[in-house]
Amino acid sequence: MVRCLLSAALLCVAVPAIAQPMQATPPEPPCLRQINIYNFKLVPGNRSLIVIDRARRRYRLNFIGQCYNIQYQFGLRFKTFGVGGLSCVAKGDSVLLHDPVGPGQCIIRDIQYQTPAMDRADAAAAAAAKSR
Repeated sequence: MVRCLLSAALLCVAVPAIAQPMQATPPEPPCLRQINIYNFKLVPGNRSLIVIDRARRRYRLNFIGQCYNIQYQFGLRFKTFGVGGLSCVAKGDSVLLHDPVGPGQCIIRDIQYQTPAMDRADAAAAAAAKSR
Protein backbone atom coordinates (compact mmCIF):
# COMPACT_ATOMS: atom_id res chain seq x y z
CA MET A 1 0.00 0.00 0.00
CA VAL A 2 2.80 2.39 0.90
CA ARG A 3 4.55 1.59 -2.40
CA CYS A 4 1.42 2.46 -4.36
CA LEU A 5 1.03 5.78 -2.58
CA LEU A 6 4.71 6.59 -3.06
CA SER A 7 4.52 5.72 -6.77
CA ALA A 8 1.39 7.84 -7.20
CA ALA A 9 3.06 10.79 -5.48
CA LEU A 10 6.13 10.52 -7.68
CA LEU A 11 3.96 10.30 -10.78
CA CYS A 12 2.02 13.42 -9.78
CA VAL A 13 5.27 15.32 -9.42
CA ALA A 14 6.89 13.97 -12.61
CA VAL A 15 4.00 14.40 -15.07
CA PRO A 16 3.76 18.23 -14.90
CA ALA A 17 7.53 18.50 -15.29
CA ILE A 18 7.41 16.36 -18.44
CA ALA A 19 4.35 18.13 -19.83
CA GLN A 20 5.97 21.58 -19.71
CA PRO A 21 7.22 22.67 -23.12
CA MET A 22 10.95 22.61 -23.51
CA GLN A 23 12.41 26.05 -23.84
CA ALA A 24 14.26 26.61 -27.07
CA THR A 25 17.93 27.31 -26.55
CA PRO A 26 19.38 29.88 -28.89
CA PRO A 27 21.44 28.22 -31.62
CA GLU A 28 25.16 28.50 -31.21
CA PRO A 29 26.86 31.01 -33.50
CA PRO A 30 28.21 29.46 -36.69
CA CYS A 31 31.84 28.38 -36.42
CA LEU A 32 33.37 27.38 -39.74
CA ARG A 33 36.86 26.04 -39.19
CA GLN A 34 39.36 26.11 -42.06
CA ILE A 35 40.56 22.62 -41.27
CA ASN A 36 37.03 21.22 -41.72
CA ILE A 37 36.16 22.81 -45.08
CA TYR A 38 35.01 20.16 -47.54
CA ASN A 39 33.38 21.91 -50.51
CA PHE A 40 31.89 25.19 -51.68
CA LYS A 41 29.03 26.28 -53.91
CA LEU A 42 28.44 29.61 -55.59
CA VAL A 43 25.38 31.77 -55.05
CA PRO A 44 24.00 33.75 -58.01
CA GLY A 45 25.05 37.40 -57.89
CA ASN A 46 28.57 36.73 -56.54
CA ARG A 47 27.78 38.36 -53.19
CA SER A 48 27.68 35.13 -51.18
CA LEU A 49 29.28 31.73 -51.02
CA ILE A 50 28.01 28.49 -49.48
CA VAL A 51 30.72 26.47 -47.77
CA ILE A 52 30.17 22.88 -46.64
CA ASP A 53 32.24 21.37 -43.86
CA ARG A 54 33.12 17.73 -43.20
CA ALA A 55 30.08 17.30 -40.93
CA ARG A 56 27.92 18.42 -43.92
CA ARG A 57 26.83 21.62 -42.18
CA ARG A 58 26.34 24.42 -44.65
CA TYR A 59 27.45 27.99 -43.98
CA ARG A 60 26.69 31.09 -45.97
CA LEU A 61 29.50 33.62 -46.23
CA ASN A 62 28.19 37.05 -47.26
CA PHE A 63 30.71 39.46 -48.74
CA ILE A 64 30.93 43.22 -48.26
CA GLY A 65 30.59 43.80 -52.00
CA GLN A 66 30.38 41.81 -55.17
CA CYS A 67 33.18 39.26 -55.48
CA TYR A 68 34.35 39.45 -59.08
CA ASN A 69 35.50 36.31 -60.94
CA ILE A 70 34.67 33.94 -58.10
CA GLN A 71 32.63 31.83 -60.53
CA TYR A 72 35.84 30.90 -62.38
CA GLN A 73 37.66 29.49 -59.34
CA PHE A 74 38.40 25.81 -58.86
CA GLY A 75 39.64 26.26 -55.32
CA LEU A 76 39.56 28.94 -52.68
CA ARG A 77 41.89 30.06 -49.92
CA PHE A 78 40.91 31.76 -46.72
CA LYS A 79 42.90 34.44 -44.97
CA THR A 80 41.94 34.54 -41.32
CA PHE A 81 43.29 36.43 -38.37
CA GLY A 82 42.78 33.47 -36.03
CA VAL A 83 45.63 31.28 -34.86
CA GLY A 84 45.82 27.80 -36.40
CA GLY A 85 43.36 25.70 -38.34
CA LEU A 86 40.94 25.34 -35.44
CA SER A 87 39.99 29.02 -35.27
CA CYS A 88 36.67 30.02 -36.74
CA VAL A 89 36.37 31.99 -39.96
CA ALA A 90 34.96 35.31 -38.80
CA LYS A 91 33.73 38.69 -39.96
CA GLY A 92 36.58 40.65 -41.52
CA ASP A 93 38.42 37.57 -42.78
CA SER A 94 38.69 37.17 -46.54
CA VAL A 95 38.47 34.67 -49.36
CA LEU A 96 41.50 34.83 -51.64
CA LEU A 97 41.14 34.14 -55.36
CA HIS A 98 43.78 33.23 -57.89
CA ASP A 99 43.49 36.09 -60.37
CA PRO A 100 46.16 36.68 -63.05
CA VAL A 101 45.46 40.42 -63.14
CA GLY A 102 46.03 41.00 -59.44
CA PRO A 103 45.25 39.65 -56.02
CA GLY A 104 41.59 38.83 -55.73
CA GLN A 105 40.20 39.26 -52.26
CA CYS A 106 36.61 39.15 -51.02
CA ILE A 107 36.09 40.39 -47.47
CA ILE A 108 33.50 38.51 -45.39
CA ARG A 109 30.71 40.67 -43.98
CA ASP A 110 29.01 37.93 -41.93
CA ILE A 111 28.61 34.16 -41.58
CA GLN A 112 25.35 32.33 -41.01
CA TYR A 113 23.93 28.85 -41.34
CA GLN A 114 22.43 28.07 -44.75
CA THR A 115 18.73 27.25 -44.32
CA PRO A 116 16.19 25.68 -46.70
CA ALA A 117 14.45 29.07 -47.00
CA MET A 118 17.72 30.58 -48.26
CA ASP A 119 18.04 27.69 -50.72
CA ARG A 120 14.60 28.46 -52.14
CA ALA A 121 15.42 32.16 -52.42
CA ASP A 122 18.70 31.34 -54.22
CA ALA A 123 16.89 29.01 -56.64
CA ALA A 124 14.30 31.70 -57.38
CA ALA A 125 17.06 34.27 -58.00
CA ALA A 126 18.85 31.86 -60.34
CA ALA A 127 15.64 31.18 -62.26
CA ALA A 128 14.94 34.90 -62.55
CA ALA A 129 18.46 35.54 -63.83
CA LYS A 130 18.11 32.75 -66.42
CA SER A 131 14.80 34.04 -67.72
CA ARG A 132 16.22 37.49 -68.47
